[in-house]
Amino acid sequence: MALDFNLISEFQTIHRRPFELADPTILNPVNANPLVLGEYLQLDAAYKMARGGEAAGATVPSFCYFAEQGRYETQAIQKGPFLYGGFYEADTKVFDGTGITTVGQPLAVGDVTYGSLTRRGILLNPGGGVLTLGYVTRLPANNNGFLRFIRAAF
Repeated sequence: MALDFNLISEFQTIHRRPFELADPTILNPVNANPLVLGEYLQLDAAYKMARGGEAAGATVPSFCYFAEQGRYETQAIQKGPFLYGGFYEADTKVFDGTGITTVGQPLAVGDVTYGSLTRRGILLNPGGGVLTLGYVTRLPANNNGFLRFIRAAF
């Protein structure tokens, strides 16, 4: 679908749901740090999607933003589609590969550097109450720089 996130699973098996964003300005592609396809956000207390604040790993469920950067309809309604439910396997470039060395390692959502900006992506699960997002199924070295993972259900 795009250069930084590609679904491997069939789309029909995944529940996609629109959510309002806590900061709708990140939908604008000229924002200083715009939202990108494959970035993970989490629900806040107002039931809006927001970038989390746990740099080392999220302690609440996070969901993948699933629309190309700069789409006008998302900007107009200040909502975006998220992969909300179900298992899926995907390739992503929005990740930090530090410590990711073997298939099967647990992954979490946290702050990663992508496109020289801090975004919410995938990293090795450091434990300590951090939720596991999924597991490595293919290493970037064997997958043209993409990390392949399978998302576990919450």
